[in-house]
Amino acid sequence: MSTQQPQGAERRQFARIKKNYIIRFIDKNSPSQNYEVSQIENISKGGLCFSARAPFKEGVKLAIEVHTPFLSQSVLVDGEVLHVREKIKGMVYEIRVRFIDAPSAVLAVLDKIEQYHNSGKL
Repeated sequence: MSTQQPQGAERRQFARIKKNYIIRFIDKNSPSQNYEVSQIENISKGGLCFSARAPFKEGVKLAIEVHTPFLSQSVLVDGEVLHVREKIKGMVYEIRVRFIDAPSAVLAVLDKIEQYHNSGKL
């Protein structure tokens, strides 16, 4: 019997969708700072990946505002930084975030994104 973990897409609990939606985010430990604006690289029901001008430490809690074409208003979700990778030395960082207790409104939007992505309409 093999004890190896599944590789590739099978190891993921949620499918990643590569869509470039706009987000605003802030470190919840520094709420007095202004929101940063970025574009996501991919999103799933479990979290998202985006680029930022500054690195965050793993474990940092973020407040994230996601803008999609499915709603006239943005959706708000909390996240925790899982991993940070430097993309351009000292300038751009890839931030991977898992959602924390995503509200039903966020999950509903992510369901719509998945449905349209799978149907080839997006």
